[in-house]
Amino acid sequence: MNGECAFGMEISEDRSRCAIAKAWREAPGRMAVKVVWHGPPPVAPTVMDALYVADDPVEVALDPKSQSATLCHQLAELGIIARRLGPEDVAVAHGEFLDLAATGHLKHFSQPALTAAVRGAQQRPLAGARALERRVVTDQSPLTSAEFAVWAFLRWEEVSSPGVYAV
Repeated sequence: MNGECAFGMEISEDRSRCAIAKAWREAPGRMAVKVVWHGPPPVAPTVMDALYVADDPVEVALDPKSQSATLCHQLAELGIIARRLGPEDVAVAHGEFLDLAATGHLKHFSQPALTAAVRGAQQRPLAGARALERRVVTDQSPLTSAEFAVWAFLRWEEVSSPGVYAV
């Protein structure tokens, strides 16, 4: 996993777990995403700080209108400025992730927490499109954090290499 990467973070609806996912370009036209941490929310900023130092990501993304809003200030205190997704961004992240998965352009690592989230996933309307419904029985933080990591990496590519890595 050398090279540029982005992270996505999400706290579960019941605040029992937080997931941090990492996304990177595996090859032209192919993204990879992996949940690199899934644990208690109070530890998440410290874990993110260690990951940030080790990987020097191009972006860290989260939804400030979710349980993850509490991470923004904690991360900022560590010198990590998280990109805050708006409703349209959350909807785009979901749509792009689904498109990449459906076309075989997304590699994942058969992780139990991510697999469980995918199996329990439901959609909801958001910003004229669809997004993940977070209020379901299954913890959606692994899947949501993965969507946000991929979204953040794709936005960085749009700015740094326009037209090179189209989804």
